[in-house]
Amino acid sequence: MRILLIFSFLTFVSCDDSTLPKQKGFFAPEFSYPTYENQALCNFKFSRNLSSNIIKKNECNYEIYYKELDAKIYLNKIKLTNNLNEVSLKFDKKVFNNSEYADQILTSEYSDLSKKVYSRIYFFVGDTPSNIQFYITDSISNYISSSTYFNSKPNYDSLLPYIHYIRSDIKKIIESFDWINE
Repeated sequence: MRILLIFSFLTFVSCDDSTLPKQKGFFAPEFSYPTYENQALCNFKFSRNLSSNIIKKNECNYEIYYKELDAKIYLNKIKLTNNLNEVSLKFDKKVFNNSEYADQILTSEYSDLSKKVYSRIYFFVGDTPSNIQFYITDSISNYISSSTYFNSKPNYDSLLPYIHYIRSDIKKIIESFDWINE
């Protein structure tokens, strides 16, 4: 009788037919080490990753296109005429609108007094339309507003390696940035 009870108990315990769903997996992309070249546009210059292409949109507005990443960094030049506060407020509003979907916002500032380059970068953690936004200004007559977009549905976890790769390029752009005398 005991053997029958033990056998029945083991049969019920061992016959767990529950299955766990297979989790989604993403491949780990491999990036080549970037090489940079000086690029002069409009009245500014910077170091550009050679794996990207510059596309002129109009006047002094450009796209830095990464074909392999299917991503773009938009560079929009704004001529300042004693309206730095107004332009900064518009940029801040754009950052605020993008942050609606962010879990966290990280900021970083850069300035080079000798080249009159002042910049602030916003990194958005979460499924946001744009994961990186920044501006560069001389605070007198030039202001460049920039946003990074991937041509895909926002999924921070799967885009993270690409975001880090482009973030390195953006840091290189800002650190090498210089105004060309008009």
